Parts: sequence; structure tokens; C-alpha cells
Amino acid sequence: MRARKRRRSSTEESQEESHGSRFFYAVAGSAITPMMSLATAPILAQSLGVVGRGELAAGMAPMLFAVAVGALGIPEALTFYVARQARGARRAVRRAFWILTLLGIAAAALVALSASLLSDGNAEIEQLIFVTAILTLPTFWASVPNSVLAGNHAWKQSARIDLGLSVLRLLVLSVLAMSNTLTPLAATMVMLGFPLLKGLVTLPFLIAYRQGWRSSTAARVRLFNYGSRLWVGSLAGVVLLRLDQLLMVPFGNAAQLGLYSVAVSLGEIPAVLSGAVRNVVFSSDAQSSHQPEDRERLQQTARLTSAATASAGIGIGVVLPWAIPLFFGETFSAAVPVCWVILAGVTLGTPGSVAGAGLSARGRPGLRSFGMVIGALLNTAILLVTVPTLGAMGAALATLAGSIVAGTMNIVWLRRHFGMAIRGFYGLRRQDVQLARNTLEKITGKKNVNAVSK
Repeated sequence: MRARKRRRSSTEESQEESHGSRFFYAVAGSAITPMMSLATAPILAQSLGVVGRGELAAGMAPMLFAVAVGALGIPEALTFYVARQARGARRAVRRAFWILTLLGIAAAALVALSASLLSDGNAEIEQLIFVTAILTLPTFWASVPNSVLAGNHAWKQSARIDLGLSVLRLLVLSVLAMSNTLTPLAATMVMLGFPLLKGLVTLPFLIAYRQGWRSSTAARVRLFNYGSRLWVGSLAGVVLLRLDQLLMVPFGNAAQLGLYSVAVSLGEIPAVLSGAVRNVVFSSDAQSSHQPEDRERLQQTARLTSAATASAGIGIGVVLPWAIPLFFGETFSAAVPVCWVILAGVTLGTPGSVAGAGLSARGRPGLRSFGMVIGALLNTAILLVTVPTLGAMGAALATLAGSIVAGTMNIVWLRRHFGMAIRGFYGLRRQDVQLARNTLEKITGKKNVNAVSK
């Protein structure tokens, strides 16, 4: 009996360590690119100015919108089935590639056709949109190896690649700025071109996965079936995150978009944490989400992530009034209150964001999508009313309202269909603090060092 308990305790400790390590490397990897983007934000702002920064954002917005919407949930579906080790998942990699090729061509065409409408007569923005249309298809292709990496929980490898590419991008932008050759066109090529390199770097991993062998379950791979249900929510999520930048120029002007872009780049820093956690929850719970401890783990993850996001948001909010004028210039001072609203939206929406990943991993992406649609409709209504008069602040208020509504509905669905208490997603418990401390000790090796010294 004691031996059985020891084996069970050892197994649980190993699983906890593995799960904690996944979160650590996923957060680290997901934080690298935004942190480097934060380092490049002052470079872009001071080199391009308020209007130029707005033109850069307006030029990239249609392509980013098309990539997020046009993939029809295929990358997420591939991650889901790879994580579940479903029968035919390796063959589905090739199928996903060809599907995304067709979708990428269609998305690129739509981006090019939207240039004249979304540029609002600005020739610089129209040129940038045409350039991003060319990069649309390669971006679709790059999502395939990224999905396989996520499905196999290869967060450590992904973090290393992201670090190398992000540092290289920062160096290139710095050189262009110092040589006075950093234009909106050059910035567009660097900002969108370097992420594509990750697809090339991870090709060996993709080939190894396709040629490898692993035990598989009886579940068949249905990319469109799962992806289409998830896509509706993805579309709504894109509306929440991208529609404001897409419509800012036609409904406002490039200067307001420049302010809003800076506010978003700073205000969404805490979202890096929730996004990384969401990815790990999705791939981990897709593999196993049927035990009572899995439910408790999801709620605990939401609480810990919310606490960390709130702490980061408060810290960022306090330093904004002097940090933005110092690093971005006095012309961007008006972005401070806008950034405060965005920080509030990210913090209040974090529990629901984690809950949404739990819904998708439990095979109910349609419920998550429904909540996202409601949030997106509210976001759009507020956006259209407030942007013409309030500019960047109107867009921030629309995002705040939509994020809160969409996230809360995810938690309500988990309560209704899986019996999870709503209060379990909020607050902080003593065991949460203990888990965070234990995970850090395991990762840093502090516990082992203490044990040896004793």
C-alpha cells in the first residue's frame, strides 16, 4: 500500500512538474516577441512619428485581419489533433498545408482588393497593403509547423527560436533607424518578414514528426469539422482585437491610429501571459481533460494567470505617465489614458480567456465561439459610435466592453455544461501561491540545492 502511494505521489509530482514546465517555457517563448516588440516600439515611434506609426499600423492591419480570419481554424484544429495523437494526425499535416495554400491565395487577393478602400486615399498606406498581400500566403504556410510544435508541447524549442529571431529583428530595426532609412515600408518588411523565418527554421521538426511513430487514439482527424466550429470564435476574436485598427483610418485618421497603436503595444503586454497560458491549456487539456483534477487545474490556472496579469497591468499603468513621453516622445502623451483602458480590458478578460481554452480543449469550441460573437457585436457597435468622436479612446472602450462580455460567457458555459463553479475562476487561494512557489523552485533548481546542502 505504501509503495503504491509512493508511486502515485511520484507520478503526480512528475505530471505537475511537466505541466509547470510547459507553462514556464510557453510564457517565456510567448513573452519574447512582445518584449522585443516593446523594445522596438520607441524606435518605430521616434523614427516614423505619430502619422508614420499610424500608416504602418494601417498598412499591416488588413493582412493580419485576413490571416486570422481566412485560416478557418485549420491551424488550431491541427494543434488539437496532434495533441490528442489522433489517428491520421501526421497525414493531416499535408492536408492542412494544401488547405491553407488555397485559403492563403484567396486571403491575399482580398487584402490587395481592400487597399483602395481601407487606405482612404492615402497612397503610402495603399502601397503598404499591397506589400502585405504578397506576404499573406507564406504566413499561412508558417502556421503549419507552429501548430505541430504546439501540439507536441515543444515550448522550449519554440522559445529558443523566437528569442533568436526577435533579437535579429531588433538589430535590423536599430540599424535602419540609426542610418535614417527606417520608413513605413522598411518597417513593414521587417515586422512581417521575420516571423516567417520561424516556419523555415522549424521545418526539420515538422519532417521528423511526419516520419515518426507514436501511439494513436481511435479519433479521426476532421480538420474542417473542428476548425469551422472554432473559426466562428476566432472571427469574433479578430473583430475584438483587429477591427479597430482596420477601421481607424476610414472613421478617424492616421494620427489617432498612431496613438492607439502605441497604447496597444504597451497595454497588451500582460496579455502575453494569458495568451501563453491559453495555448498550454488548449494543448494539455485536449490530451486529457476528463478527470476532476483537470477541472480544478483549469480554475487554478485561471486564478494564477489573472493575478499575474493584474500585477503586471498595475505596474505598467503606474509608470506610463512618464515612460511614454520619455521613450516615445511628447507627441504620444495622449496615448496614456487609452493605454489604461486597454490594460483594464486585458486584466478583466483574463479568467474568461483561460476558460475559453478549456472549452475548446473539451470539444466545445462552438460555445466559446458564441460568446466571442456576442462580445464582437458589442465591440463593433461601440466602435462605430465612439471612434468618430473619441478616436483612440473610443476604440479602447469598445475593446474593454467586448472582452469582458466574451470572457464571462466562457465561464458561464463551463458552469452550465461541465459543472465548474464560477467563483473558482476568481480570487487567489493559499494553494495557488504554494503551487507557484513549488513550480519556480523546480524550474530554478532551488529545492534540489537546498536538499543537497542539508
